[in-house]
Amino acid sequence: MPHPIVKIASFVLAPVVGAALFATAPAAAKADDPFSVFKISNVKYTKKAKAGGWVKYSFRATNTGPHAADYYWIGGTLPKGVDTKKKLYWSGPEGTECDWAGREFWCWTPHILEVDESDTLSVRFRLKKNVRGYQYGEVGAIAYDVPTGAGDLDRQRLKELGIKGWVFTKKVRTLAVK
Repeated sequence: MPHPIVKIASFVLAPVVGAALFATAPAAAKADDPFSVFKISNVKYTKKAKAGGWVKYSFRATNTGPHAADYYWIGGTLPKGVDTKKKLYWSGPEGTECDWAGREFWCWTPHILEVDESDTLSVRFRLKKNVRGYQYGEVGAIAYDVPTGAGDLDRQRLKELGIKGWVFTKKVRTLAVK
């Protein structure tokens, strides 16, 4: 049989221990939030284009915080009807470089995007000559929470290491006509 003081101590300390457990729960939930949240705005795109014609997407990605974004990409996914045999043209901040693989295009800039700063990107591409109907794409940003010293890794390696990334996109739609 436990000593009476043990019963009293456990009765008195139980609410304190329970409160301590619940006090740490919101802090643990906050750890899952991204370091940088992006707002995609000023999305402009070609509404109607001829088959085999040019389509242009342009948008602004703004870092709304809470921290500066030092490891992020802006870009998106092109529609299924994109002619991958033709070139992709882009314009963005000075020093912007882009990579185009399949239907995805992602661009990166050499600078850190502070809170409330923006990057603007314009992309121009051709549709296939036989494409018809609505063509859907996405534009936006990907932000990674990269630990110190891992800044030289590419997107594939970040995924392999399990480093969290967040995707912020908006859908666009172009009607391809004859």
